Amino acid sequence: MGFYEPLATGRQPSATDLVHSASIRGCRILVTAGPTWVPLDAVRYLGNRSSGRTGLSLAREFAAQGAAVTLMMGPGRVIPTYGDLKILDLRPFETFDDLHSGVRGLVGSRTFDALVHAAAVADYRPVSGPAPSKTPSSLDELVIRLVPTPKIVDEVKSLDPEIVLVKFKLESGVTEPELLRIAEQSRRHSGAELIVANDLAQIHGDDHPAWVLDASGLKTRVATEAELATELASRLSRIIHARGPRR
Repeated sequence: MGFYEPLATGRQPSATDLVHSASIRGCRILVTAGPTWVPLDAVRYLGNRSSGRTGLSLAREFAAQGAAVTLMMGPGRVIPTYGDLKILDLRPFETFDDLHSGVRGLVGSRTFDALVHAAAVADYRPVSGPAPSKTPSSLDELVIRLVPTPKIVDEVKSLDPEIVLVKFKLESGVTEPELLRIAEQSRRHSGAELIVANDLAQIHGDDHPAWVLDASGLKTRVATEAELATELASRLSRIIHARGPRR
C-alpha cells in the first residue's frame, strides 16, 4: 500500500531497510476532526468548544507527505479552504450519529491503513432522544436527563483489526505522571497503536504540548501542532510498513 524510496546501493532492500526508509506516501489515512453536536430539540444542541484545528492540521501534513487523506470534519470554527479540497477527501458531518455511522462505514470498508481519531466526540446524549419540536423558551426550568454515548473509538478494532489506530486523550489539571498513566490505560482499552495525550490547561494558541505514546512504552513530547503532525506521520510510517501490505 505504501511507497518506498529506492536505495542507492542497487541491491534489493531488506525488511529493515524498508521500515527505516518508509514514508506515508501512498498510505490511506482517515482523520476525524472537530466537535460533534447532539440535538436536544428541533433547534438546540449540546456541543463542545473544539475548533477542528488540530485534526485539519494533521490531515494537511499527511497529505503534504503524499498520503491519500479522507477528512471527516465536524462543525468547528476552523473551515477547510479551497486548497484543502484539492488535497483532501472531505466528508463533513454535524452530529454524533453522523460521525458514528460515517466511521462505521469507512473503517468497516477495511481499505484504510490508519485512523487518526482527533474529533472531540460527545460523551452524552438525551436519554429519550431529541424533542421533535422547539422546546418553549418560557419554561421556568428545563431538566434534561443524559446517558453516555457509545464509544466510537472502542468499536474501531472490531470493524477493522488491521487498521492502525491513533487515539486522543484530553485531560484537565492533572499531573504529568497521572496524564501518562491515564493515557496508557486508555490506549490499551481501545487497542490503539498510538495515543496522543495532553492537558487542556496547557493548550494556548500555537502552543499545543502533548505526549505521543505507543505500545512499546516509547514516549515522545511535542510542543506544537506542527511537531505533533510530523511525529505522528513518522510513527505511522514505521508501523504501517513494518506490518506490510493489507491482506
